[in-house]
Amino acid sequence: MLRKKILTIAGALLLLATTVSLSALEKEPLTEYASRRARVAEQIKGNALILFGAPDSELVKFKQEDSFYYLTGFSEPDAALLIDASGDTTEETLFIQPRNPGQERWTGVTMSAGDEGQKITGVKSVQVKSELKSRIARVAQRGVKLFTLTTDKRTIEQLRNFASADAQDVAPIIAGLRIRKAPTELALLDKTVKITLGGQEAAARTIRPGIWEYEVEAAVEYEFRRRGAERPSFPSIIGSGPNSTVLHYNASTRQMQAGDLVVVDIGSEYSGYAGDVTRTYPVSGKFTPRQREIYQIVLDAQKEALATIKPGVTIRQVHQAAFNYIRSKGYSNEFPHGTSHHLGLYVHDVGDTRRALEPGMVITVEPGIYLDKEQLGVRIEDDVVVTETGYRMMSDFPREISEIEALMARSSSTPPR
Repeated sequence: MLRKKILTIAGALLLLATTVSLSALEKEPLTEYASRRARVAEQIKGNALILFGAPDSELVKFKQEDSFYYLTGFSEPDAALLIDASGDTTEETLFIQPRNPGQERWTGVTMSAGDEGQKITGVKSVQVKSELKSRIARVAQRGVKLFTLTTDKRTIEQLRNFASADAQDVAPIIAGLRIRKAPTELALLDKTVKITLGGQEAAARTIRPGIWEYEVEAAVEYEFRRRGAERPSFPSIIGSGPNSTVLHYNASTRQMQAGDLVVVDIGSEYSGYAGDVTRTYPVSGKFTPRQREIYQIVLDAQKEALATIKPGVTIRQVHQAAFNYIRSKGYSNEFPHGTSHHLGLYVHDVGDTRRALEPGMVITVEPGIYLDKEQLGVRIEDDVVVTETGYRMMSDFPREISEIEALMARSSSTPPR
């Protein structure tokens, strides 16, 4: 009897620990996920959708597949979602792994199927995954189309185990929904951008001659976790001197020298949503005349791009405004990338870049100039949300030369924590 009580208490404590852990991750209302599933059901009316969540990986922190998370908010591995819109009434079922008490001792309590799962997720039916094969078989027998993410090889392989029907790609449908952010999503994006700016502050505090790039990376990513982010939204780019001209440099192995510039391109991930903000700092605290010249061109190009942003404008037009300005200064060949991309559950979020901007879309604005022979690279990147009349700056952080130098001066008087 005593042993049974001890086990019961231990189980309760484990469940409490798991509940606390889950509550630390801010979630959108269940009604928001239900609304997204309903909109997908409308667009596949007469057919069905099957999505597979991300698999589990041993000793790797789990991250859910973006589209699956968008429709469910569910963050456990090896799950599946079936939306059957082939009948008069849409049926939606979340299939999850059965609970495994032995495994839970190692990795924590997981959600139960049935009433508990329905209450936690808001999905109409939550069943164990062993029921999935028979359900898909019944749906396929009706001759309906099965929609899924056809670009995911793992998804196609799993689907072939359940049904022989050809799959239709649901990616454009879900991308069409994800491209405009709901108010709840904008709140989470504001949060992750704010955390990202905390990372930029940490970088500025750490940068000085003799510091290694990895020390800056460590300071940035410590700040992310300290502020509640799950992880960086992409490998942090801390590129000094010659590395400042390498667009996606992420080795962080160089020691910074006096007179260098350092590009700090970073983003946190909070509740699944990605930030992406870049600043370029003078390692010695002051820009040289040549560095000031290039930095000002990039900054003015960004301002030209920002001035174009409003509903009806395309990302190509935003880019053209920045490119035209940089070309007018003679550096078109040194600006090899686009100016903007969508931002959301993924740092280069889904969405047709040819589609005109609409209120609720979130994009980056990031021109740059990279002079390999001079070992001088400058990139400035901000995140903005499109509004009814223009845009709102999400990443309000020093950009002007005087502001950057003042930030570095303040930072040099404050030792890194």
